[in-house]
Amino acid sequence: MKASPRVTLLGAFAGALLIVSPYSTLPADAGPVAQEINLNSSTVQVVHNTPANTDVLNMSLNVTNIGDFGTGDCNSGLNDPLESLLIVVVSRLSCATFASCVGATCNDFQAGVIYVEHDIGSTSYGTSFLPNAAGFVSSKIVALATPPNTCGTWNINLQATGQNLSLINGPKVALLLGDADADGGPIQSLACFDVNANIGNGITKPHHGVHHARH
Repeated sequence: MKASPRVTLLGAFAGALLIVSPYSTLPADAGPVAQEINLNSSTVQVVHNTPANTDVLNMSLNVTNIGDFGTGDCNSGLNDPLESLLIVVVSRLSCATFASCVGATCNDFQAGVIYVEHDIGSTSYGTSFLPNAAGFVSSKIVALATPPNTCGTWNINLQATGQNLSLINGPKVALLLGDADADGGPIQSLACFDVNANIGNGITKPHHGVHHARH
């Protein structure tokens, strides 16, 4: 087993992460953006907790990246989230509304996830644990068989703790996904999907008082 952080790609990551700035907007003359990422399946869960800033986001995703402009060109690995970067944004807005949203209130969650790759035999997977908001984002990605003319397919599990997700009340959210090249665009250029979200409250642990032994 080997661990190989993609240190040499950090410069590219930093440039890609600029697009998650809440103030990034599309240029007035921008045309349609070619979507590189296909979402094959998703499970999204939002758990509201008390006190504030202790909400939890859980996600299980299966995604395929078809490369730059759908050509299968993987841009020297920048279209591979295991090798490079996965950008994840969740918004209470729909994709249609998000496309024209400007300001810090558009995103309810955002993260740039950098994985440490592990190879065991023919299996490749990555793990990540990074600070985010008042908590952490932990994630695992597993590379699956690569369909022809694509950059790959992956299963992704992600949990974010210490979040403020109070404005997400469901039942749908906008899930935005991006890779390390991000096609040089702003946050609205990420692949956007309207997905169902399971919204619920955390379990409040009952208070157990002190029991005194009787004599």
